[in-house]
Amino acid sequence: MSKYIPKDLAFEHYTKLRHHLAVDEYAKICQEMRKPRYAEVPFYESLELYDAGKLVVPDKVRVIWVHDVERPSDNYLSREMAAVEREFGFRTSYNIRVVCAATDELRRELIQIQNLGHEIQYQYEDLVMAEGDVAKARISFKENLARLRQFFPNIKAAFAHGVFKSGIDSTDIFKENSVWQPRLWQENGIDHPCGELYYFKNLLKQQLGSRLHYIGETTCIGGDEFAAALGRCNEGDVVVFLQHPTWWSDNYDVAELKKAMRGGVFF
Repeated sequence: MSKYIPKDLAFEHYTKLRHHLAVDEYAKICQEMRKPRYAEVPFYESLELYDAGKLVVPDKVRVIWVHDVERPSDNYLSREMAAVEREFGFRTSYNIRVVCAATDELRRELIQIQNLGHEIQYQYEDLVMAEGDVAKARISFKENLARLRQFFPNIKAAFAHGVFKSGIDSTDIFKENSVWQPRLWQENGIDHPCGELYYFKNLLKQQLGSRLHYIGETTCIGGDEFAAALGRCNEGDVVVFLQHPTWWSDNYDVAELKKAMRGGVFF
């Protein structure tokens, strides 16, 4: 089958069309990450290190490694991604939307990721679901978190899902007058005061300045670019390192994907 670029993401990713991971392409990241200069951790573990004053490692690049599982068909890609990481000895975080855990079949795929030793965390979009009603969104967040914990009891952190077409910023449910209020997620089920990843990233930026880096598909596409971005970081730096399994299907041509994404087709 020839490689292609998806023209209709709704068809591609909300049907049972099953994609497989571009293993050789993704392995380029893992080959770079296995170098002794990196100290990679999943998200919640990074919070524990931060609490202990051990997040920054003077002679290594600390990498907080996370994935956004966006669509139901991404579960299978994510499971394959998690298996590759396990083979290399890595543990990462998989941030799941409610829709990705809607059926027994979908949950089984995510449970396999959990069983490989990776973190499962909540990728929330409750303000979009509540059509901008903040009070309803906070109730929704608490209820959805409780439902997910029936299957993934170790969810301890959250990360906002960006629904760009909605015009709604999901993180606003945890703000008052546009200012982050950690007590708002603590009151609704996330105990750690830095348990929202965007908040934690902003906090690290304030504390570390140029030593904090964010690397994701908005700047990197394909294994070579991700590996090169890591290589440009210095010892003592901290990296929030994000991939969306959506873009790692072996059906997709990386060169054409770069053209499409950078041409404004998807972002």
